Amino acid sequence: MDENRPREATGREPWREESGGIFDASRSSVLEKLVASPERVSPARSFDILALEDEGDYKGFYGLYQNPFSDAVNPEFFYKTSAHDDALIRMKIAIRNDISLGLVTGGSGTGKTLISQMLLAELSGLRFQPAVILVSPGMSKTALLREILSEVGIEAPGGSFVRAQDLLHILHQHIMELYERGRKLILIIDECHFLSSDSLHLLRTLSNIEVPEHKLATCLLFAEERFVRRLAHPSYESLRNRIYMHSQLEPLNEHDTEQYLNFRLMKAGRMDPLFDQSAVNAIHGLSGGTCRRINKVALLSMIEGTMTRSTTISAELVATCGGIL
Repeated sequence: MDENRPREATGREPWREESGGIFDASRSSVLEKLVASPERVSPARSFDILALEDEGDYKGFYGLYQNPFSDAVNPEFFYKTSAHDDALIRMKIAIRNDISLGLVTGGSGTGKTLISQMLLAELSGLRFQPAVILVSPGMSKTALLREILSEVGIEAPGGSFVRAQDLLHILHQHIMELYERGRKLILIIDECHFLSSDSLHLLRTLSNIEVPEHKLATCLLFAEERFVRRLAHPSYESLRNRIYMHSQLEPLNEHDTEQYLNFRLMKAGRMDPLFDQSAVNAIHGLSGGTCRRINKVALLSMIEGTMTRSTTISAELVATCGGIL
């Protein structure tokens, strides 16, 4: 049996999170460290690129078949805390009960995007038409409507003469056609704290599309915490009153940080713990419990551990990563 293949964990609390953490290019590379410290290279091996790759092969050194702390959003590595579970359940309730607006908020790197991807995976099928919109700073109402139409497969008319009202009419027609076919539009809007005031009021307009029985579209918003403070302004009262479901994501505590690290290592093929308790405490302290930062510290610690041939990761190794966070 291949010892590096992933196996089902037993007796452990399941959970997952948003991927994050990337090797900082400003940090000395493996190559630079090896050139600066040639004694790290075994005299029995020539100093060539293959030797360098072997020195930096943290996956092989620690018995992993893939990077457990990648910056990519991978639902396979979703460690579900109670807060993440709450967010998933509330957004599903919004969809099932024809609630027009749902909201998930949290700091950067707490798992919002991964939750949106988990929802998207569950919405496949004939009953729903999901559309994921990634908002960019300064996106206008017209640009938002064009993005939505593009995501649902409609080519919007071009030209500066096309008004937002015209695009909204096209989208309204599409929503009605979906309803006639027994389907429903689900908009998943990520980074919605970047939306302009006009765009937010557009969402309120979309929430008014309905038949006597129920709403014909559900919009799920994913935003940073400051978005809640913005919605508190009186000008957004009508929009705020339509948000029935709201879930707030928080950073992990020390216990969840340890479970998170072990879960991701197991998903990547390593059954034995790699980080000792001092390292777990150090990672939690440096990251503040934010999953993306946990990933970054953990990855850099493994690279340092590989270079020094450390079979376990200690707080001393973790501390070497603190200056680049």
